[in-house]
Amino acid sequence: MSDGLLSRLVRGGFREQQARLRIDWMTHTDERVMEQLVEGPMRPAEIATSLEKSEEYVADRCRQLAIRDLLEREGGEYRLAERGRAYLSGELDPEELAD
Repeated sequence: MSDGLLSRLVRGGFREQQARLRIDWMTHTDERVMEQLVEGPMRPAEIATSLEKSEEYVADRCRQLAIRDLLEREGGEYRLAERGRAYLSGELDPEELAD
């Protein structure tokens, strides 16, 4: 677990986790993808390997997150967008992400 993720969990992870549960289209993997990208851009294949998921599934979830402006795509890599950072830190109202 990265130091940044650990400090977020210690500062208020329960509140953040509860807020995340209200977003019905988002999967547990989506949150893990965004957490992976806190450190910098990655290709879906790299994320998939790290999360032990299929590359096809991770690529699809990255596309879904990018559609909602949580990730940005640059070439073959995805990076965490400002909106994604705001979501992970609890600064974005999850209601804004509802379909």
